[in-house]
Amino acid sequence: MKRWPFAGRRQELEDLVRLARDPTAQGVVIAGPAGVGKSRLAGEVLTHFHAAKVTLVPVRATKAASSIPNGALADLIPRQHPPHLVNTLRWAADELLAHARGRVLVLAVDDAHLLDSHSAEVIASLVRAGQARLVATLRTGEPTPDAVTLLWREGHVRRYDTDPLSDLDVAAVLTAALGAQPDDATVRRLGEVTEGNALFLYEVVQAAMASGALSPIHGMWKLTGDPPLAPRLVDLIHERIGALSPELKEVLEYTALAEPIGARTLSSLTSERALLEAEERGLVRVRVDRRREIARLGHPLYGEVARERLPELRRRRRHADLVAALESTGLHRREDPLRVTVWRLAGGLGAAPRPLLEASRLAWSAHDYPLAIRLGEAALEGGGVSASLQLATLLDYAQQPDRARAVLEATPEPEDEPTRARLVLAQASNLAWGMDRLGDALDLLSSAEKELKAAPPRRQVTVQRLGLTASAARPSEALRLSADLLAHDLGPAQRAQVLSSRALSLCYAGRTGEAVTLVHEALRDAAAWRDELPALISPLHSTWAMCGYFSGDLAVMDQAIASMRAALAGQRGWSRGEGSLALARGNAATLRGQLGAALLVLHAPANHETALTVGGCMAAYAATQALRGEASAARDTLRAALARNRATWTAFMRWVALTRVWVAAAEGETDRAVELALAAAADCRESGLAAFEAVALHDVVRLGAPAAALARLTELASSHEGPRVRLAARHAAALAGGDPEGLLGVAEGFDALGMRLHAAEAAAHAAAVLRRTRGEKAARAATTEAWSLAGACQGPDTPALRGLAAPDLTDRELQVAQLTAAGHSHREIAQRLGIAMRTAMNHRNQAYWKLGVNSPAELAKALNRFH
Repeated sequence: MKRWPFAGRRQELEDLVRLARDPTAQGVVIAGPAGVGKSRLAGEVLTHFHAAKVTLVPVRATKAASSIPNGALADLIPRQHPPHLVNTLRWAADELLAHARGRVLVLAVDDAHLLDSHSAEVIASLVRAGQARLVATLRTGEPTPDAVTLLWREGHVRRYDTDPLSDLDVAAVLTAALGAQPDDATVRRLGEVTEGNALFLYEVVQAAMASGALSPIHGMWKLTGDPPLAPRLVDLIHERIGALSPELKEVLEYTALAEPIGARTLSSLTSERALLEAEERGLVRVRVDRRREIARLGHPLYGEVARERLPELRRRRRHADLVAALESTGLHRREDPLRVTVWRLAGGLGAAPRPLLEASRLAWSAHDYPLAIRLGEAALEGGGVSASLQLATLLDYAQQPDRARAVLEATPEPEDEPTRARLVLAQASNLAWGMDRLGDALDLLSSAEKELKAAPPRRQVTVQRLGLTASAARPSEALRLSADLLAHDLGPAQRAQVLSSRALSLCYAGRTGEAVTLVHEALRDAAAWRDELPALISPLHSTWAMCGYFSGDLAVMDQAIASMRAALAGQRGWSRGEGSLALARGNAATLRGQLGAALLVLHAPANHETALTVGGCMAAYAATQALRGEASAARDTLRAALARNRATWTAFMRWVALTRVWVAAAEGETDRAVELALAAAADCRESGLAAFEAVALHDVVRLGAPAAALARLTELASSHEGPRVRLAARHAAALAGGDPEGLLGVAEGFDALGMRLHAAEAAAHAAAVLRRTRGEKAARAATTEAWSLAGACQGPDTPALRGLAAPDLTDRELQVAQLTAAGHSHREIAQRLGIAMRTAMNHRNQAYWKLGVNSPAELAKALNRFH
């Protein structure tokens, strides 16, 4: 097996190296489940011992030798001990000790749980006596010799339980192994499938690369579809779970088809004894949720293998058994109708249209679009107009508007007004969001409002017209219309829709605090409307996140993103919700200056194969590329966004306008970028979009033309909510007035908000003013501040930062500066680097002078933030 470079797990490795060298103990035992990467961690720990001072002796324990006395030491000691020798333990220990040749003996024991008792006692005796240090691995859940367990229980060595790879570790490992970064969606998917098991990750990635499911797309690795199950991976799974009795195989198969499944239901289908044994062997995990015991697979890949190996006839029988078991107890839980309907179809038992429609709606409520669509299609036969409308709506929200259009065109005209209104709503949504025909959609809604006689269906149409008006970034009109609607007695779903539209309009108008209040009001009542309109979860959260973006409150953005993630947990199949979450995360990362992270988050949606309304994500991706100076790539991405997006009538075009500003700046056309920003600001002002206008005007300031934006930014600062626009106005005033102290105050303000790219640009402006008015020496501190802030922004290349050079520190000055920043004294630095104390002081003083700082605290702020 090809060996990947070691990557990730930095903190774990630091902890283990510290424990392995701890003078109060004799080493460390690394414990964890199979395949988690214990041996690799141990190998890296061993490289941190000084080669000239230690003798490393590897000990490989195996199952085959576990019953043979000294079996693990067979290659290290003579085959026969001297005749008539009484203390064979001492003899074996001395033979091992002889390998040290006067150095410190380090025993590297892999799979210590497989040590035979004699070898274990020999190794333990050397460790207890302080004659050897130990770096060992052992598998949790396996019996381990008492001699080994006593070592950490009695404090002779430290035990360290290692966890599976985190998503950050998975990203680092794959980047090192593949030579380029994987996008965020790929990391999350591989982390879910493998649960951070390093061995499984290797095999899954190799199989996915061989099949083409994992490939580089526009500079990043992207996983498309589910990774295949290669024979070697299947063999590994079977090796892990061991031979299964028919009863255990039943437990595994039922769980694979139905998880999460009640433990009592599972035991009734198999047996209590089989379930207990399956849990003991790690085939399933059982947790208690209130009074109910829930069983899940011990690892996701167990289910993949079980389902792949399941013959079709037995699969159908298993599903039929599951239906019978659940129906015998009654469908008491909310999700039961969905589960039993899915199992009926899989078991060949069939289902009537009404249960299929109910199940489809439940799947939609769970944001499982592929399943909801499959059930909706099954309900078409005999389901009538209601089934057609539900399927068309699902297809639209699942980014398949052409299929939705075909369903709508085949739907007969309903006779009753409520159903006719539903058809109009579906047609208008498809026209606007799927066909980019807002005018036709609004005309259709206006005609329906005049024709419908009953108030309830007519009001539904009005609510839809409000939603399209708000999304079209017409806040004044939408606010008037929403106020009229809120004066009526609305149902929960209608009221939530109106609140959502009003909140979006308030957000665009710069009234972000009011908007967040309305979002929270709608979400508080989600239980009353979620089943009727689950897709509303997405725009509410999107507005919430945008309020944080426009106000400069990253905490608000983080809260919205966390809530959206929880609300969309289990999302399957591309939908507007997935795109909204990616866009919010990407915007938050960009606002923080984490440009590389923003690209990772936005890469998957920006390169989605089929979705037709990913333009917002693509435009954000292009903007991030432009901020990194990647002009050609940004231009191509933006062009693709305009070609792909089927809702150009929305605020999407305002985002495009803002992106064009930074594409021009990346191309070196700063004057043109300023013109584009001013034009975008004027358009937004005319449309009442104060939030977009403020961003565009601050872009003018960031590009170095503050006088053109100062007056209007000052006006907006008095009415627009949030600190971002106020800092933008201060930025314009300080730059226009040549006030370096004011600019540094602005940089400090943006840094406090977490907006480090904006802070870096303000500090760079201060450095330029100081250099021009007071000379290079006076500009050093501001230059260092800008360099430090920009260094935390993952590759920015904006006009304000292009002339910024890193402080000219020598390697030795940088070493001394880093140690000083870490709190070490001159004497400690001199001893560590092997230099005179006066030399250490001189290097520190040079670093202070070049960086323009005067204390270890200021030094730490600059260096730590940069790194």
